[in-house]
Amino acid sequence: MKRLMAFPLIALFLMAGASVAPAAAADNDVIWMRVEVMDHGGEHQKVKINVPLSLIEVVVDSIDKREFMASLEEGHPALDIPKLWREIRKMDGTDFVTVEGEKENIRVWKDSHYFRINVQEEGYSEPNVEVKLPLAIMDYVFETKARDLNFQDLVDQLRGHLPLTLVTAKHDDATVKIWLEEQQ
Repeated sequence: MKRLMAFPLIALFLMAGASVAPAAAADNDVIWMRVEVMDHGGEHQKVKINVPLSLIEVVVDSIDKREFMASLEEGHPALDIPKLWREIRKMDGTDFVTVEGEKENIRVWKDSHYFRINVQEEGYSEPNVEVKLPLAIMDYVFETKARDLNFQDLVDQLRGHLPLTLVTAKHDDATVKIWLEEQQ
């Protein structure tokens, strides 16, 4: 279960770091981030988290994006991550990493709308970990320079894709799902 939780936690961190917060919608719709964890063999067999993105905005407003990027780049001081993302963004849909092993297959790629990661472990007929992040979120994380971010454009871009599953992960008797949806 710990290994299974790593992917969703990374995606959840990216979502919080990307600061996907709801703008004031004309219809008063609220965008919710939903997290559901099912562990049939564990002590807490079902956990559900429902958070309106407006609460995430409060947390994100306290994060200095320059510090966030500095800590991200600290491990790779010679790597210009925003420049790397701009180059990736310019490419047509393409595979970046493909690993085919005896125990698992991994694929990292970009299509016209999403940055994707799939992991298929031995014993599964399809990927048991799928991460699908809209390019708008990636752009926002790596291209926005200011500490105070304007969320309106990002939220408007995401509204057309809702409901949107960001992460699904299955391993043995455990599953995790993270998604966004609108609700009036």
